[in-house]
Amino acid sequence: MKHLLILVLIVSLSACCTKNNKVTGPYLGQELPGDSAQLFAPGIINDGIATRDITFTPDGKEIYFGKNIGNSSFSTILFCKQTENGWTDPEVVSFAQNAEYIFIEPFISPDGTKLFFVSNMGNEITDANRFVTDIWTADRENDGWGTPYKLDTTINSKYPEFYPSVAENGNLYFTREINQQNFIYKSEYRNGKYEKPVLLPKEVNCGRARFNTTIAKDESFMIIPCIGMPDSYGGTDYYISFFDKEKGWSEAQNMGDQINTPTTHQYSAGFSPDGKFLFFMSSGTNLNGIKSLTYENLQLLHNSPENGNSNIYWIKADFIEDLKKQAIFTEKDTK
Repeated sequence: MKHLLILVLIVSLSACCTKNNKVTGPYLGQELPGDSAQLFAPGIINDGIATRDITFTPDGKEIYFGKNIGNSSFSTILFCKQTENGWTDPEVVSFAQNAEYIFIEPFISPDGTKLFFVSNMGNEITDANRFVTDIWTADRENDGWGTPYKLDTTINSKYPEFYPSVAENGNLYFTREINQQNFIYKSEYRNGKYEKPVLLPKEVNCGRARFNTTIAKDESFMIIPCIGMPDSYGGTDYYISFFDKEKGWSEAQNMGDQINTPTTHQYSAGFSPDGKFLFFMSSGTNLNGIKSLTYENLQLLHNSPENGNSNIYWIKADFIEDLKKQAIFTEKDTK
């Protein structure tokens, strides 16, 4: 019952800011960002609860995102849908309502036919292995999703797998944790099946720890949250690596202070359906004019974005082209 009450709290707090106040227009009616990052949909997507992982249907009319409480101990996936009467209030996806399990990291395939996510469903749940997770998917059925199913043992192993990201050709990129170390893998999708995953090279598996890569639809680059790089801003930073058919992957390049800060909560990125906007997770604080910490003001801050929990921001993705011009490719040993 305690778990159920916590999940209800997530849903009710997420919906309270939009109830009886329908918003219209693309991207929840938000003003489009420019070259500086902006908080995305405050009061709707970002509401004070830790928020991460965002993905869109190809037409942009459905937005899926994650909420978590207690360092992800209670996690679920919510969505908003654009209708003739405006955007719906946030609500939990039907298959992600069991508070005994965690549901995180939604990713909709570029063709819109599959919703990938990560869960510990089907595993023996204890305090020690609560985060032993697998990659799941659900197929599109009319205007909803079918019964989820876990990907087979080609992808899911005895180790935790997480953060699926899928290219237009169906190739799957994900993270596998082995002996408390995270590594990024690629599985090619051929003839309707995933092939044995391949560990990506050191240019991608960079730093002291790396995880949660986001692949470009055409596989021309990937964004890599990484810890322990010499030019880090002090926490987890977003890096980028570009792919060339002859040269391979470029050295991981810090994406700069437009999106990176000293915070550790920078490990989830995604794109708008047209690729024009980059969405990313980060955390920060904003007192919003509050000068005294009364009990009432503490409650206000707790239920407001930028209270130290993670938020989702967005920015024009144009600067990625500038980063591409700076890409450095390691010479291949031809001996």
